[in-house]
Amino acid sequence: MVISLNNNSKYFIKTSQSQNVEPKVKLSKNQKLGIQLTTAAGVLGSLAILAKTSKNPYSLKISKMVSTPFKDSFLGKIDYNVKNVLVVGAGSCLGGLFGGVLFDKNKNNRQAKLREALVQYTNIAMPIATVHYMSKLGDIFANKMLKGGNFLKAIAPIVGLGVGIVAGNRISNKLNQLIFHKKDNRPVELTDMSAHLDDICMTSQYIVKDNILTKSASRFIPLALMVAGCEIGKKQEKTN
Repeated sequence: MVISLNNNSKYFIKTSQSQNVEPKVKLSKNQKLGIQLTTAAGVLGSLAILAKTSKNPYSLKISKMVSTPFKDSFLGKIDYNVKNVLVVGAGSCLGGLFGGVLFDKNKNNRQAKLREALVQYTNIAMPIATVHYMSKLGDIFANKMLKGGNFLKAIAPIVGLGVGIVAGNRISNKLNQLIFHKKDNRPVELTDMSAHLDDICMTSQYIVKDNILTKSASRFIPLALMVAGCEIGKKQEKTN
């Protein structure tokens, strides 16, 4: 009888534990669409803030925006420097996080989304900062060199991009471990590369000034940064 009771107790313990664990459920198309919309709203909100706080503030009236040629609009003229990219990236990440919490009803996934938000924003901020400052450093040394100055100026932003991508991934993993006590060891993923369109454009502009190709490509930076927010919103906790 004792053995039977012990076996039964083990059975009941296992049953109660399994009942407390919410199974992982894939997000539906409507949930993903909702996350995409909140991410887009976050990006548009950031762009609106930048437009109104620029040296020559732009009107946000729909009629005015529609009647203005694209090349004369804020989106056509904005320079995606470090500050502007960080603001737009923040809007994407916050919009995606809000959408994820709103549309993903499984509360167990919320910390996973917070960790992913930290990873994605670090992936946006770190490379663009290293490209910028490595380029500045390259200019300083190049001006003091008699030979090889042009090569150094060209290679410095490329080195900065590589260092920023790797450093951003490692720093975000370490921060997640310190803040959330979760050791993800998350590798650099293919979707992370979308956030580096701004870095690639900036890197190209440091190498070749006033490049029409990179300036045209930079117009798609807000769309590329939306991927970061969508990844945050869709992130779910791993289950064994």
